[in-house]
Amino acid sequence: MKHHIIVKYNALVTDKQAMQAEIEQFFAPAGEIEGVHRVSFYPNCIPVENRFDLMIVLEMDKEALPNWNTSKLHLQWKEQYGRYILSKAIFDCE
Repeated sequence: MKHHIIVKYNALVTDKQAMQAEIEQFFAPAGEIEGVHRVSFYPNCIPVENRFDLMIVLEMDKEALPNWNTSKLHLQWKEQYGRYILSKAIFDCE
């Protein structure tokens, strides 16, 4: 399945490209989590204020979602990057 994390940065993020590079580096070990196979990043290409900024897509076995949710990486993501996020949406699909 694909687990989408779609984020809109808050005003603390002044360089969206630098933030994306940092997030990509942060997510690099995601494939080490059992059942997680790949992570991809899709930045917004339309610089309009009412758009979200980045979509992170984790490809994983459907049964691996609890592994992701309780992983150290996921908990650190929320702790370290939550302060930069104005809003987010989570969407899962097959």
